[in-house]
Amino acid sequence: MISITSSPSLKHYNYKPMVATVPTFSAVDVSDYIAKGDAALNENRLKDALSSYSQAIQKNPNESVLYRKLGKTYFQMKDYESSESNYKKYIEKNSNDADALIELGEVQRLRGMYSNAISNFEKALQVEPNNDLAKRSILQTKNNMLAIFNPEQARIEKNEYATKNLKTALQMTVDYLTPSYMQDMTDVQIMFGETASMGGTSNIAQYENYKRTITISNDYIYAAPQVIAAYLTHESVHAKDKDAYTSVCEEQDAYAVATRFWMKHSKGVQDPEMDYAADLYQQSPATLASRVKEIYELRDPGIAQTSPNHPPEKKFHFNMFNKGKKAAQQSLQTYDIIA
Repeated sequence: MISITSSPSLKHYNYKPMVATVPTFSAVDVSDYIAKGDAALNENRLKDALSSYSQAIQKNPNESVLYRKLGKTYFQMKDYESSESNYKKYIEKNSNDADALIELGEVQRLRGMYSNAISNFEKALQVEPNNDLAKRSILQTKNNMLAIFNPEQARIEKNEYATKNLKTALQMTVDYLTPSYMQDMTDVQIMFGETASMGGTSNIAQYENYKRTITISNDYIYAAPQVIAAYLTHESVHAKDKDAYTSVCEEQDAYAVATRFWMKHSKGVQDPEMDYAADLYQQSPATLASRVKEIYELRDPGIAQTSPNHPPEKKFHFNMFNKGKKAAQQSLQTYDIIA
């Protein structure tokens, strides 16, 4: 469960302000409007975000980062035509921004403009040759193109790729986690599929305890196997518990396991989510833990700090039935889906 989430996104779930261009002496300071827009976008108040960014552009049309923010906002509103238009304005002045090129390509893919989409994904690869998001986006788009002329062949090829890729990723996960760890997961089903949406963004991966199922988003079928395996290790922390509870501590443990896997096995592959988590971890494990806490409390303000199998320290024993214990005073919420 990481978009950091079920696996939400550490990097993108809580949308952070992008670095603005340095204003000239004649430029109008629109930082307050940007801050309001970013806060609204974080909370999925898309109309408010659109209003704040639009007001900022009226006051300072040369602040190019605003066009990317508008592109993202319109994208979440599913107004892909307006999203594309704003991304193009941003890229006119920021042609080497690989992330923005990929975002524009994804908008064009959803509009059925497959050749244009592939062109922008390829431009992103020229900037960052190991960018896995750009690579998997090209494969997805080519499958979309095949589906126009031969939908059955497109379905077969996609299923074959998914099966092979998932097997490779699962083997990497099994090799990384200890045998005793994996013994608790022999009944877990692992698959690609549709995932739940949190805050307007689909989970990258999630665990459903009542089904004993780990689901990786269909968007990751064409991802490098080590990317998929990183999310499998994350979800394995949840699945090993065999319970329907999560907590800040459990999510921190899951991210730490996945991030350590990624740092050891990424082999030069670039993935925006896992690279971001690794950057935080390399600053210090506590920095990553703090970011995870921030995001999960934003998603669910009532989330418990600890859960039955994830206390804050080894000597702490969680007893949910003992009302005299401090730990028992924390509310434990049952989750249908743990990301």
